[in-house]
Amino acid sequence: GAAGCQLFVNNLSYDTSWKELKDHFRQCGDVERVEVIEGPDGRKKGFGTVRFYKAKDASKAIETLNGVELQGRQLEVRHDNKAGRGR
Repeated sequence: GAAGCQLFVNNLSYDTSWKELKDHFRQCGDVERVEVIEGPDGRKKGFGTVRFYKAKDASKAIETLNGVELQGRQLEVRHDNKAGRGR
């Protein structure tokens, strides 16, 4: 299900847009959707989610991109344990 395909991405730069995040993760496979989480005031919170169509691409993204810098910030990439269960 969605659980294996969705990743939680932490330590995002506040300058990173969802589109930049998607482009960064596309090197690992087809990305279904990307969300950069914002607070009620519209300020980014520094984390987001990336969902791949295939679980193996999501796993590859963890291996490839965890600890790699995007816009000067070392990203923390892991499976999103809350995927498919609502927040």
